Amino acid sequence: MGIVALDGPPPDALVAFLDASVTPRGPAHWRWKYANGTPDRPSGFYHQTDDGAVTGFIGLMSTTLHLAAGPVAAAWLVDWVSAESQGAIGVGVGLLRKAEAATPLRLTLGGSAVARDIYTKLRWGQVPGAGVWVLRLSARNLATRGPMRRWPVLRPAARLAGSVARLWWRVPTPRHTGLTLRAAERVPPSYDAVWEARRAEFAPVMDRGSAELNRKFADYPTGGYRILLVEHGGRTVGHVVVRSDETHGFRRGRIVDLLWPRGDAVMAVALVHEAAWLLQEAGVDYIECTASVPELDAALRARRFTRVQTLPLFYRRPPKEVGEPQGWYVTYLDCDRAYR
Repeated sequence: MGIVALDGPPPDALVAFLDASVTPRGPAHWRWKYANGTPDRPSGFYHQTDDGAVTGFIGLMSTTLHLAAGPVAAAWLVDWVSAESQGAIGVGVGLLRKAEAATPLRLTLGGSAVARDIYTKLRWGQVPGAGVWVLRLSARNLATRGPMRRWPVLRPAARLAGSVARLWWRVPTPRHTGLTLRAAERVPPSYDAVWEARRAEFAPVMDRGSAELNRKFADYPTGGYRILLVEHGGRTVGHVVVRSDETHGFRRGRIVDLLWPRGDAVMAVALVHEAAWLLQEAGVDYIECTASVPELDAALRARRFTRVQTLPLFYRRPPKEVGEPQGWYVTYLDCDRAYR
C-alpha cells in the first residue's frame, strides 16, 4: 500500500503500532492525539504493507503561527518512528518527505541523535530553539546527580547534604498582592479576547486560543493538567498550565505554558514563583520548564532554576515572510514535549 495520509481517526493497526513502537500510552491517547486530521491538514503519515501491517509513522501537530503580518499554517513533526527492518531508513525518509510537503512551515524541537543527523543531511535549517530549565527540590533527587548516580555508596551522605540544601532551594509561599491564579476545568471562549492581546505582544507565537488550550489540556484522555487563569486588577490577563507525573522513579513537575502581559517582567517572575510553589506542594522532586524568550529565562533564573540544556529547533524552508525562527516563543505547549 505504501505511505498513507492520516486525515481522520487513526485505524486500529496504526494505534497498535504507536503503542508498541513509541510509548505505551493506550489507544485513547493516540486517538485523541491524532483524530483531528483533514484532507487539507493531515495529522500524520504512515507506511502500510500490502497485508495491512504498519511499519512507520510520522505525526504532525498542526498549529498556526501568528505573525505581526497575519497567520501562517504550521506543524510540529512528532512521533517519527520506523520499524526495525532492512528498509527502515528509506521508509523514515519517505515519511519525512510527505510531512515536508503537507504544510508551508515544518518544525521540530530536539529529537533523537539519528533524527538530528537526518535533518542536517537533508539541509534543514537549525537555530538554538529553547532552553530546558530545572529546579531540584527533594533530597533524594539531589542525591542522584553526577557522581552519586555512578557511585551509590555516596548517596546516604549526599541525601543528608540534600536535606540541608533543599531548605535553600525550597520555594517560599507566594505573597504577590493583586495576582490570582484561578483554576479552570476548561478555558472559556471569553479568554480569546485575552489571547488576541497577548499574541500581538508575543508574535511570532503559536496558537493559544481557548479551543487549542482545551484540546491539548482539558481534553487530554488521562487528565493531569492544571489550567490556571491569571487575574490581575480584577481582570483575566493570561494563563498558566502545570502538570506532575512519574518518570525514572521521581515525581516530575512541569510548567507547561505561561502567558502574561509581556511588558510586565515582575508578573513573569511572580507567575513562575506561583507555578513552582503549586508543584512543590504537590510533592514533586524537581520541576522542568522549556523557555525560549529572554523574559521567561530571566523569570526562571530569578526563581533559582538552572538551565541544563538547549534544544535545537530544526525547520524546513519557511515562507519568506516568516523568517528564521530565532526568538519565537516556544514552550512545552507548542511542540509535543509535554506528552512524552
